[in-house]
This record gives sequence, C-alpha cells and structure tokens, in this order.
Amino acid sequence: MSAPRGRGGGGGRGRGGGPGGSSRGGDSSSGSGSRGTSFRGRRPFESTSGSRGSSSRGGSPQRGGPGGFNKRSQSAPAAIFGDPNRVPQPDQNVTKTENTVVKDLSTSFARISTEDKLARRPDYGTCGRETIVYTNYFPLHVAAQCPDIYRYAVSFQPEEQAKRKKRRYIEILLQDPVFQGVMVATDYSQVIVTNKRVPLSEGTHNRKAIEVQWYPPDGEPISESDESEKAQVARKKATKTLLVEELGTVSLLELIKSLTSTGAGAYYPLKDEAIQALNVILARGPHVAQNMVAVGQNKFYPVGKHPLTEAWSLSEGLQALRGYFSSARTSVNRILVNINVSTSAFYKPGNLLELMQDYLGPTNRSPSHLMKLEAFLRLLRVETHYMLARDGSGKRIRKIKTIYGLARSNNDSKGTWPHAANAQQVKFSYTDPDGKVSLISVEEYYARVHQITLKVPTSPVVNVGNRDNPSYIPPELCEVLPGQVAGRMLSANQTRLMIEFAARPPNHNATSITQQGLEVMQVKQNDALSAFGINIGGNLLTVQARILPVPKLQYAGKEQQPENGKWNLARVRYTKPAAIQSWGCLVIEERGRPIFQSQEQALDLVSTFKSALQSYGLRMDDPQPPAKIAISWPYNASEITEVVSAKLAQMVKMRIGLLLVLLPSDNTVLYDTIKYQGDVRFGVATVCTIAKKILNQRGQAQYMANVGLKFNLKCGGVNHDMRIQQLAPLDNKTILIGIDVSHPVPGSSDSAPSITGVVGSVDSQFNNYPASIRTQTGRQEMVDSNDLTEMIVERFELWRKRNGNTLPNKVIVYRDGVSEGQYPVVLREEWPSFAEAYKKLYGAEKNFPKSSLVICTKRGHTRFYPTKPEDSEGRNLNVKPGTVVDRGITGERLFDFFLVAHAGLQGTSKPAHYICLRDENKLGADQLQRITHNLCYVYGRATRAVSVCPPAYYADLVCERGRSYLHSFLKENTNVSYDRSRHWSRGVHDRLKDTMFYL
Repeated sequence: MSAPRGRGGGGGRGRGGGPGGSSRGGDSSSGSGSRGTSFRGRRPFESTSGSRGSSSRGGSPQRGGPGGFNKRSQSAPAAIFGDPNRVPQPDQNVTKTENTVVKDLSTSFARISTEDKLARRPDYGTCGRETIVYTNYFPLHVAAQCPDIYRYAVSFQPEEQAKRKKRRYIEILLQDPVFQGVMVATDYSQVIVTNKRVPLSEGTHNRKAIEVQWYPPDGEPISESDESEKAQVARKKATKTLLVEELGTVSLLELIKSLTSTGAGAYYPLKDEAIQALNVILARGPHVAQNMVAVGQNKFYPVGKHPLTEAWSLSEGLQALRGYFSSARTSVNRILVNINVSTSAFYKPGNLLELMQDYLGPTNRSPSHLMKLEAFLRLLRVETHYMLARDGSGKRIRKIKTIYGLARSNNDSKGTWPHAANAQQVKFSYTDPDGKVSLISVEEYYARVHQITLKVPTSPVVNVGNRDNPSYIPPELCEVLPGQVAGRMLSANQTRLMIEFAARPPNHNATSITQQGLEVMQVKQNDALSAFGINIGGNLLTVQARILPVPKLQYAGKEQQPENGKWNLARVRYTKPAAIQSWGCLVIEERGRPIFQSQEQALDLVSTFKSALQSYGLRMDDPQPPAKIAISWPYNASEITEVVSAKLAQMVKMRIGLLLVLLPSDNTVLYDTIKYQGDVRFGVATVCTIAKKILNQRGQAQYMANVGLKFNLKCGGVNHDMRIQQLAPLDNKTILIGIDVSHPVPGSSDSAPSITGVVGSVDSQFNNYPASIRTQTGRQEMVDSNDLTEMIVERFELWRKRNGNTLPNKVIVYRDGVSEGQYPVVLREEWPSFAEAYKKLYGAEKNFPKSSLVICTKRGHTRFYPTKPEDSEGRNLNVKPGTVVDRGITGERLFDFFLVAHAGLQGTSKPAHYICLRDENKLGADQLQRITHNLCYVYGRATRAVSVCPPAYYADLVCERGRSYLHSFLKENTNVSYDRSRHWSRGVHDRLKDTMFYL
C-alpha cells in the first residue's frame, strides 16, 4: 500500500510508497530555520554495525560474476604480446596497393580530392629503422553475396524523448509485424538498418507512422479491452507516434571495390553512411545482451552478474568498470574493426545509504557537503523492494524511481525542516484507514504502515518525486541500479585510482581485447553479422612501423643525446637563462597547520631554491621576504578569493612580478583562485607547488630543477633547443600555431562556455609560445570565426614585434581535438579565418605565407604492441619512442600517420594521430613526420619527449588555464549562469599577455 492522501495540515500525499511532503511545521527543529542537530557530532548515517565496508577506501576489486576482476591480474608482469619468433607478416597485398595508389596520387592534379578538398598523401615515409608491431585492429571480411544494407530513419512525433525512454520505444517498435522476417539492427536513437527491404507503405516514399505504447521491459502494455477512464488516460500518455522512413541502401561490396581500387579518384559516395550502418550492426550483439550497458553508441560495459564484469572502487560512491570500444573504419584494400579497452566511472550499485556514506566519508556533514551530495544523487535511479506489487499474471512489478534531490525546505514543500532533512524531521499529514488525520514523520509512517523500523532514521531522505509533488523515501530502503554512468569530474583521489585501474601494460590490454573484448562485442557468435554477410577475424593485425632517429638537444655549450625519450639536467645550463629581478615567495597555510615553524625556515628554502636555479644559469636578484597567508578551510572560495587578492594587491605595490607559491595541498579551488587573481586581475606570474613536495629532502634538487623550467619559460627564457637543421624545412621565417577548444565537462553549469586557445611561436628555435584565449558558446566545436581571426592576428603581430618588424613566410598549424567527421568542417569554418587574418597582415593574396594545417588527435583508440623485446622500452614493454605508422591502418587517400613520440610512464602508450588537411608547403611524409617527432623533444617544461606536438600541447594548456578562470562554472556542480558581459571572457593582464602565462 502507498501513503494515503493527507488531510488537515496541507494534505501532502505519498507517491510510490513514500510519504508526501508536509505543508507546514511539525519538524524537530521547531521551525527555527536551524540546520538541525542530527548532522553534528556522531556520524548520522552510520549503520547499526558501524562498518562502511572495504569499498570506502578505494582501490579494491569488486566481482560481478564468476569471471570478475581480481587484484592478481592487475599486478601480473609485463611481457611481449604473442610469440616473438612467430610474428605474422603485414598483408603484402595491402602494401602493394598502397604503393600503387600513392604513385598515382603523386601525379594527379595538385594532390587534392575534388570531393572534400583535403590534402592527399604525397608518399609514404621511409626514414627510420623498420619494425613490425601489432595493432588493435581486426579485418572485416565481406561475403561475395553480401546483401545491400537498407537504412531507415526513425523520429518521434511530435517531440523527442529522453534517451532511456527512446530506447524502450524503439525496442517495442521493432516488435511491429513489418519488421518480422528480417534481420534488424539499430542505434536505439535515429537509425535502423535491415538486410532486406521493409515494406512500410505503398508508393514512392517508403515510410510509415507507427503508434507505439510504452511499457517497462518486465511489464505489459495496457490492454485495449480496458476501457476505463483511468486506462484510457494512461494509454494515451504512454503512446507516441514514431515515423519510420527509408533512406536508401548502401553496398559494402561497392565500398570494398573503392578501397581496393588503385585509381587516385576512387571514391564511394556513400562511404560515411556505410560505415555508420556497419557500426550499428557491430553494436547489435552487445546492445541486446543481458547485463550490458552502452555508453554512447560504441562503448559497452559488462555490469552486475555478467561473468566478464571487472570493477574497481574509486571511493566516494563511484567505481570504475572495464568495458570495450569498437568502431569500423576504412583503409587501403580493406575494412577494419578497431577494438580497444575502455574504462569509465559508474555509481556503485547496492544500498543507497551505503553509497551516501561512502560519498561523504566519516566527517563531511557541512551544508556545502550536503549540497554536493544532493547534486551527486540527482537523477540516480533506484529500486525499492519494501512494497511488492504484481501484475495480472502474478509477475512482480519492479518499483524503479529517479532521485530528484534531498528534502529542501521552502523549495519542494511548505515545511520548515532544514535542507537535507532526515526521516525524523520530515513530517506530513496522514489519514489512517479509520479516517483519523495526524501529523507523522517519515520514520513513523514506515513503522506504522509498512511495519519497518528504520535502522538509520537520521540519514537524509531522498525525494523521488519532484519539486511540486515530492515523495520521500529513506535511503536504506533503496537499491542503486547497476550500470549508471557518473557523468561528472572525478576528484584527485578518484583520478589516481582510475589511472591505477586503467593503466596496464600493452600485453595485458592486447590479451583483454583478443579474449574478453571479442566476447563482449560478440564477434564470433553473432547472427546479425552472418545475416548481413560479414565476419571479423579473430587475431590482431600486424603493420609495418619505423622507429625514427632521436634528435640531439642543445643546452648552453653542451649537447644532450636523449635515451628512450628522456634525459636529465645534470651539469647543464639553460640555453637562454632569463634575468629574474623582482620575485618573491607566498606561503599559503591552513590555520593551525603551519608549513614553516619560523620565518628563518622559509628564508632557507627560498635561498636553496634560488641557488638551485642559479646553477642552471638563471640570473636572479634576491627575493622579497616570504609572505604568508592563512585560510580556515581550503575549499572556501570566497575566503580564499578575499585573502589572495588582498595579498597580491600588496605584491603589486612592491613591484613583484613573479611568485613561487607554496600550497598546503593539491586543491583546485585554491589553485584556480590564485591563477585567476594572478593572471587576470593583478598581472603577477605565479608558479604553484605543493609545500610538502618541495620541502622533501629526497629528490629536492630534481624537483626544484623542474620548477625552474617553468620559472625560466615564464620570464621569456629558453631551457633547451635543437639545431634548426633537424627541423628543416622550417627556418627563421616560420611560425608554428597551435589551436584547441575545451568544452564543459558533465556536471558543469548549463550555461558554461567553451574555452578557445591559440598559441604562436615567436623565436627561430620554436621554444616560446605566447597565447590568446577566449570563451565562446558552450560545446561549439569550431572556434568562432571572428575570434579566431583576431587571435591569429595577435600571434602574428607579436611574431613581427620579436622578429625585426617582418612577417613569416611559412605557417604550420597544429589543430588539436577534431574528430574525423569534422575535417571538412574545419576547412569550411576555421581555415577562412587565416585568409581573413592574412588580408589584414599581408594585404594582397600574392603575399600570403605558405600554410599547412595538421589535425592532431590524442584521444583516439589506436594502440600498438611491440613484437620483439629489442623494439620495446621500459618496464611495461611499450613500443619505443619515435615509433611511426603510416601504412596498414591509415586512411586510403589521406595524408596521415600515427606517432608514439614519448616513453610511456604507465600503462599502454597512446599514439597521437596526425592528419594533414592542407599542405601549401608541400611537405613530404618524411619531412612532416620528422618535424612533428623532433618538436616533441623541445617541449619546454620537461626533460622527456611529450606525446603530442608542443604547439597543440600548449594550446591545450591554455584552454585548461581558462577553465581555472571559470572554476565555479566549469568545475563545480552549480546553477550559476555564465554571462560573457559580466564574467571573464578573454585575455589576461597586459603585463602577462606576451608571456607563456599558462605554464
């Protein structure tokens, strides 16, 4: 039985087994507006056993089914994947076609495609030592009698539905008789594909509007024979009209024909549609599997009782799950399927009260923590079992609810209880079976009506109704459903635990892909694949690779030869040491927890730091005496802003331009506040470091050296470089540009903007990259054209200022973070901004510089695994730094390559994917690959090659700094609205605008 309709004091009513909200008074805080006393002192959510369980500590394995993850498999030693003595050779037919195609392309007109105007591959690279690597691709074979694939669009009339509802409507739609007798696959959103034509209607336009009544997977539709008014209303509400319309067919045989053709102009016009259909077909198996959760269209995670579930506690209410990504793509001669291990954060399934305890920890009960708890729980789906209901056939009906929030006084009720009130505080008017009306609490209601004595009545109740019609349930009576993605930023500790789980040696990942991955994706036992005439090979492909030569680096009067992508600063001096005149140290402490016991200790540290930097050649005046500020709580943004801004204002009056800032902890609120105040408001450059790290005597010299790299760069110095000949044909008339866009993460303010950043080199050694920064409409993929033009002009004007009032005649642009489908969009929407900027800078078009545009993608799913021990590096046995692949899996006509420039620190190294979209400089494959690889060694703030070319890397750092300036919109769960006219939207203080302020 559910809670009855209340009478008397406001008539709140229960819904879904929980009591309704109170209309007034009656709470235990006596209407005083106090926060209540139940959250102070002892732990109010504590279960009767007093144990939170091992999962609260984080990092613990959790089993799903018999094949669940265990800690031993996480720590197994690295090894070479496969048998080094029996390495399969790359397909020579593919190599032969590649050579023929590139020869034809090199003689075709301007190496430009008439379809998309993208630059075409000039040749394949030959530089470096040849090797063979495994890659996480599988061949997709198409049968000679492969049927055409019929494509259909599905849309809702008149309005779209939420994702979960939409999926269920389409599941029911596919039970319609018109879809019987054909193999059907769908993305459960907009596309349906079949292996035979579905007769939807007569006439030219094959489409049909089908009425679909929603009902839960374990339920039944409302019978048409039930003509009661209640049934008719419910049936009408649950019924939607879905329009299914035929889009045409695609032919995999025609696609293969274009891929195997050696003609430069070979092109299948429906290639994108065919790949989309293939991905829908590939996803069908896991989509319909039990205990499998889809994240997006192509990531699948075993959950719950699935035998392949692998879970790892992230603490604070979350767990990591291991799943698999799949995607079809084309290459020369063949279609490939890319399968990779994927890891995501999910809410921990199980009792909701335990989840809340795990999220808050033993002491966090302040109002701000409870507000964060509410944001954490919002829209979480839970199931209740205390009230069993059955349908007409006796089958149990599951009671699944969605959490709206916690009890909110004067927001979702007329009660006067505190925010996040508990089962003793929330009261409502209840009418018993005898008609007697009384004011009872949620705790009393469950005892009286359901004979349930709550174990923890002092825990906040959850509202599974809404603001206007609340329905409260104690969390101990709710079970969190498995497989719910945590779409929010992870804490520093959760990020550490996620990396611990996700970072595995190459052979571990390769083994997972070839075993569990193929099983999760149902590659072998999949009727849909057979019905569509396709099958997928079960072994990883091998491809030809090369290991590029390691460049030599220059320090002042000394040459360095990196080994395995890294080197050290022993007995070297920076190439161009900066002169640092007015600088100081700011120590930030939490009250009662001093970092230094005396001012003398602080002076000693600063003196040691100065000496360390001077040993590398920096010219440093004596600093101002260390200053100190104390904060009561490191997450109080308003207090931190007040004390930091006051102190920086004093620093400006003392003409201090650079600060070493010692932080009490790794705290984003504190860090972001310092960066905004220093970079934007006061124009004081800051280098932040966690106090305990720089004070640690063990490794202190190396740590200070690394901090010194930032000091030197921020002041315009150069740490190291290389002879310009190693970057030919780049010269002292070349500018390198980096562009990136950073979007709001899940959990950001709805109005949060995207951040755009443009960096540009200003010196002939490509070491110094000042930046421009803007905000734009949130999640807008392309940089606003007017902003981009303006930022390009800013970068070129500074280049002119630093280079004798001349302008460059060569431009290489590295654009970060563009997906494959957006390549033409970049040329159409962003590239014209360069022409507009050139008009302002150069005048006539004949004076424009030769420009090349290279897309850089670092979040792809391609991986490489060495086949021989001598071609591996590090304890994880990754491929060697400098490994480049431009055959076997690259685009059939595109000028692209994969590059692993760095030595992997942990886990499996991720290659960066570079795609040249425009190439007026007519760079050869060897030239572009060598330039890109060698540039990775002149990233200024590290003594190792980085994974991404520095212009793109620096642009990414610029965008990340912009996120710090807008902390409350981009890094907190907040309802504050962003207004570009009132909040920060562009640039930094004039004193810093021509520096690398973002390091």
